[in-house]
Amino acid sequence: MPQKYVIIGGDAAGMSAASKIRRLQPEAEMVVFEKGKYISFAACGIPYWIGGIIEDGRKLQVLTPKIAREKRDIDVRIHHEVIKINPPSKTVTVRDIKSNKIFETAYDKLLIATGARAALPAIPGIEQDGVYTLRTLGDGNQIQSYLQNNNVKHATVIGAGYIGVEMAENLRHLGLAVTMIGIYDQIVPTFDKDILEQVQEHIIEQGVDLKLNTQVTDIDSSNQGLVVKSSAGDVETDLVIVSTGVNPNTELARDVGIKLGSKGAILINELMQTSDPDIYAAGDCCEHHHLVLDESIWIPLATSANKGGRIAGENMAGGSVPFPGILGTAVIKIFDYNIAQTGLSEKQARATDKYSEIDTVMITGGSKAHYYPGSTPVTVKMVVDKSSKRLLGAQIIGKSDVAKRLDVLATAITAKMTVADVAMLDLTYAPPVAPVYDPIHVAANVANK
Repeated sequence: MPQKYVIIGGDAAGMSAASKIRRLQPEAEMVVFEKGKYISFAACGIPYWIGGIIEDGRKLQVLTPKIAREKRDIDVRIHHEVIKINPPSKTVTVRDIKSNKIFETAYDKLLIATGARAALPAIPGIEQDGVYTLRTLGDGNQIQSYLQNNNVKHATVIGAGYIGVEMAENLRHLGLAVTMIGIYDQIVPTFDKDILEQVQEHIIEQGVDLKLNTQVTDIDSSNQGLVVKSSAGDVETDLVIVSTGVNPNTELARDVGIKLGSKGAILINELMQTSDPDIYAAGDCCEHHHLVLDESIWIPLATSANKGGRIAGENMAGGSVPFPGILGTAVIKIFDYNIAQTGLSEKQARATDKYSEIDTVMITGGSKAHYYPGSTPVTVKMVVDKSSKRLLGAQIIGKSDVAKRLDVLATAITAKMTVADVAMLDLTYAPPVAPVYDPIHVAANVANK
């Protein structure tokens, strides 16, 4: 008798799992319940759509429900919210949002792929018109509509993390005056502060009024628009984007006793199973094993959501494929700069007791041969275990394509290479592309000494 699969959530992890199950078991009965209007959309592209870099927002939709049904034979039901999981009966209780009808559906294997939602700080006035979060395609539509229907000349971004800095850049691309307010003493707090100094200066040079170490206390309205009140003074503005992080959507799991981690995300094993072996989890709602810390950690990123969903689908369909783990590898474009990180930051390495003593090195080299036109500085920071010389983490910034250099170091960390190994890697060299000693060679050599 064919297995019956139920998937809660129709974005990256959920649809990756559904597609994998369908390929492995063409006859299986399967349904995907999605609370919202859209499935499988590229959330990371939304700031660039708002900023006009991507002209057609429809390109951000990887799959539509119609395509999923007709080309992949996946029963996707949008506007359907799973309101309860019933493990003893192996059913889920579902509410059809449009009709308000409530019904139950049975499963043999269940996947929780409910993602994460924007975290809303307790700021008075945060829910009024003109104040938005940016997490979904629906959020992007609301912001686009507001920009088109209002005379917006100034925008304020609350939060200086990934989405905050991307939105600041894209709002400047639209020609708006922009204020960005961050609660910490640096942008993008997952990076080390010392490598970001020139990037923060660059943001200011690009016309962003950057206010760090600043607490927002209130969002008020006036005849002229909105007023963001903070510890650094008041900002009169026309639009507010709140980008202060995300929280995992794990209430369904919590309510039935599925084990959660310290950040409230779902704990899973290497096969993507929760504490209930018939219930799997994937994507931003769950923790993953960190390859350097050797423990579960919550780092919500699209890359692990897509890969985790695919592996969950394979294992739900009878496979036994382990998810190898994550490093938190990420890259961000900030105006003319790219900044990228993988593994442990210096802050993380010094905070953990996994490694007794930490060394760090930071060097700046050229993106091309020094004599070739167009070479730009590339700054590399490495975090190293002093006793073993194992590379634990790396961060790179520059105006060139630093992402692929960082990918080399992500591979090296995954392979547990030492900095001596990295220093001898046989990397490409040609004057228009890279110097004979690449900046990552130089950094590794210095670290090895």
